[in-house]
Parts: sequence; C-alpha cells; structure tokens
Amino acid sequence: MTTVADEVVRRLAERGVSHVFGYPGETSLSLYAAFQRNDEITHVIGRCPRGAAYAAEAYARIVGGVAVCDAPGGIGSPYATPALLEAYNSGTPLVLITSGPSKSTQRPWATGHVEHAQLFDSIAKHVYVVRGQEGALGVIDMALALAESPRRGPVVIEIAPDILEAEAAPALLDVPPATADAMVPAGTAAADGVVARAAEAVRRGASVALISGGGCHAAGAAEALREFVDRFGIPVFTTLNGKGVLSEVGTGLPRVVGSKGDTPANEYISGCEVVLYAGSKMGDKSTNQYAWPSPDQFLVRIDDDPEIEDTDPTRGCLLHEDIAGGLKLLSDELGEWSYSGPCPSATTDGDWSKNGTASLVATVNAELSDRDVCVGEASVASGWFGALLRLAPPQRLITPRGTGSLGYAIPASVGAAVARPDATVWTLVGDGGLTMSIGELETIARLGLDVKITVLDNGRLNLIDQHAIHRHGAAAVSRDFHRIDWPTICAAIGLPVMASDDPDGDATDIVSFFSRPGPAVLVLDTSVDEVSPDMAIAIRKVH
Repeated sequence: MTTVADEVVRRLAERGVSHVFGYPGETSLSLYAAFQRNDEITHVIGRCPRGAAYAAEAYARIVGGVAVCDAPGGIGSPYATPALLEAYNSGTPLVLITSGPSKSTQRPWATGHVEHAQLFDSIAKHVYVVRGQEGALGVIDMALALAESPRRGPVVIEIAPDILEAEAAPALLDVPPATADAMVPAGTAAADGVVARAAEAVRRGASVALISGGGCHAAGAAEALREFVDRFGIPVFTTLNGKGVLSEVGTGLPRVVGSKGDTPANEYISGCEVVLYAGSKMGDKSTNQYAWPSPDQFLVRIDDDPEIEDTDPTRGCLLHEDIAGGLKLLSDELGEWSYSGPCPSATTDGDWSKNGTASLVATVNAELSDRDVCVGEASVASGWFGALLRLAPPQRLITPRGTGSLGYAIPASVGAAVARPDATVWTLVGDGGLTMSIGELETIARLGLDVKITVLDNGRLNLIDQHAIHRHGAAAVSRDFHRIDWPTICAAIGLPVMASDDPDGDATDIVSFFSRPGPAVLVLDTSVDEVSPDMAIAIRKVH
C-alpha cells in the first residue's frame, strides 16, 4: 500500500530535497517508514528535536536553499521552537513537518495535541494545518516556496498521523490547495528615485563604509558584492553572519563590526558619514547595540525583506531589492565615481587576551582547507571566531546570531558536515553550550562526521558572569557550578579526545590530533580571566 506519507516523501524528493533531519515519535513513525522506502532522501536522526532542527537550520545556510526537519507533535514540536526562532530571525529557509492527534477521532486532552498555529504564529512565516488528503501535496509545494521567498524564514506543516498513515488517493492529494498570503514583491527602488538619492549621498560622503550581512551569503550575492567593492574602492566590513562573503586573507581585508567584531573596526564605522548595509537585519549585534546609524550618519540599506519600512529620507533610504540587483542599480547610478576618502587602519589588534584561545584560533586558521566550515557557539566562542578567524570563500562561518542561543554549535556542526561531506567542520563551543547539546555528540560519533570540536572549558558561564560583574555589580552567577569531566564523557561516547591547558605550546600536538580522519574533541582548559574580543568590547562600553 502506498501511504500519504510515501507521497509526501516522494514530493519532497521531486522538489529537490535530499536530506531531512528529525527525531521520531509515535505520531510520526509513518513518515519514518516512508523515508526507509525512499532511496532519494537521506534521513538524519538527531538525539532530540531541538538538535535535529538546529542541524537542519545550519544545513540550509551552507547549501543556500531550503532544509526540512520533522518532529512529532506533543512535546516534540515545541522542542523545535529554538531552531524556528533562529531561522526566523536569521532569514533561514526551513520547513518543519510535524504531527498531532488524529483528526478523525478528536477527543479532549489527546496526548500529542498542540495548537501549532498559535504556538508558532510569531516565529513562522505560516503554519499549514493539513486536515485531509485534499491538496496535501500542494501544501508541501507552497511551504517549500514560501520558506525561500523574501524574506526567507521557517514554515510549519502539521499533518495528522491518521492522514499520513492512510492509503494515498492521488486524485485528492493533487487537488490545488488555497494559496498562501501573497508576499510583498521587492524591486521598487528605481521607480521613486531612491537609487539616485542613495548614489548622491555616497558621492557626497566624506567617509563611507559598506557592511555586508548574512543575507549576502543566503542570496548568493558574493560576486556582485566583490565587483562593487573592487569597482568603487569603498571600505568594506561584515557582520558576524556575513563573515567570509569576501576574502579576509591579505591586505585590506574586511573585518567584523559590532558586538562580535573588534574595537578598531567599530571606531572606524562610528566616524563614517555614510553607512551602507547590504543584507543585514541590522539587529543589536551588527549595529554595535544600535549605535549605527547615529543621528549624524546617512544610512543606505539594500534588502528585499518586504516587512522593512523605509527610513526618514533626510537620514537614509532603502533600496528594496535583492542584494545583487540593488548593488547593480547603485553601481549604474554611481557611474565612474570612485571613493577617495579615509580608509580603516590595517591593524586588527584589539584589547583581548593574546594567548590561550587566540592561539587555538591561529592554529585553526593555519589548518583550514578550501571548503571548510567553522561553527561558533554563542557567547565568547563566536567572539573569538568573529575577530580572529580569517576566511576565504567558499569557506564559511555559521553562528546562532538570530537568537544568540547556547546549545547551537554542536547540532549545527552536524548539519554543516552533512551539507559539505568533502570538508572539515571546525567547531568552537563553550562548556555551557556543550552541556545543552551533549546528545548530538553521539550523532557526530555515530555518523563519523569530520567535525573537529574545541571545548572552551572554564567551568562557568563566563560571558554571563562578566556581564553580571561589570554591568550589574553582582557576583559571578555561575560561580558554584561543578566542573564536568568532558574528556571522560567524550571518550565514553566514542569520540577521540585530547586535553590541553596550553594551546600555544601544544600547537604541534593539536595539529597532529586534528589531522586524523573523522571526529575529534579538544578540551581546552581556559581561565575565567581570559578576555575574548566581544568581552573586551562589552567591558569597554561599561567603563
């Protein structure tokens, strides 16, 4: 018998889905049976719905297209909430397929009952509830398309288990469903003189800077960005999520700005008259806690998010275009002009600790191959990678900048490794983040993924502690935490493990350890007194 679940999986494969990440439950087992009967889709099982959904979100970032994950209803689907929120805030195309109680035998307080439309209303572009076979495959099509339409983001599909288990009725499944809410189209900049106004501001600016965000990766706008920068010579920077869209190797390299960047870069942006943002949501981290644009700065923004509203025309303008198209319009308007204003200093030196984790990042820089991916946990791990990692496309860095959530890096490493099986994934995670995602270490070991993990182990939530001390005059909130024996735990899971308290002196041994094929974990004993780049910025703001 061909089930509706079989047809759903077949439609996903027809639409180009090659991998699905998930965690099973009783209500979703018909999907798992269908995956087993299908040779075109690889299903990756995580150790919890949260980890599987984070892996799917990271996978989508690396492949540049939509990713699919599944979770059962009840408590399973709510566990996917952090990943949906990350995808929503970061503009990642993600489709969650979930289940719930039977639609044909509704009873009060059914196990697994969740009102997904209400639960996910604020963090999903749309929640489709499939109540019968009619039009079900069209819902799959619409969800995949909606996830990738501007602004990209997560979409949820709820299909009841009795529908998934039923014998497929093709005539009903292929009935055209009702259309989803129409998205506001981008592409209006040229008609109302916005491009001319933006170009005039750039030409007149005594100092100009271009900041590229993660949207430049998602939109495949790297080449257009490179051509724009080469043509006009405008100093270019990136947000943390935009890091690596242009080569950072050599002179005149772009640096990360904002709360996860470095102080010299931030000081340069603060002094600019005109700031261009391309493909950035302009959240707190990428605007240095909303310091930019300042009242004295003119903002030119390129983004196709239909929900972004134009700014005060005396202070800025919005090119409501896809990034490549917006840069092309601005290039045409600027013509033969070239930038002749001040440029940032070549130094990347900051007031962070110069050994310890900094030495480890230098080792990673030296060992990176052409297509490698780096994954940074929230907190200080992403700060170290943001300021000191040096990438050249197609190398990538992904971090949880949509939410700044601990527990992202380990499952995201699974998704990144599945997306690029020919590459090594270099992961930097704190012991706090690892505590929240330890189960996915087993996924990495089970799949034999080439993930090299460094655990920054100081037994604390150290960035939180530093904020408590320097901003609130409190004691360290995690001062009573017990130290965890990570080497023993990792070894018990089946992962090769090495411990070090001197990454500079042990650099040769670390390189040798990481050169072995397959997964490996380095536990780095770090001091609570170590100052990361983002911690240095935060402390400076307070004092």
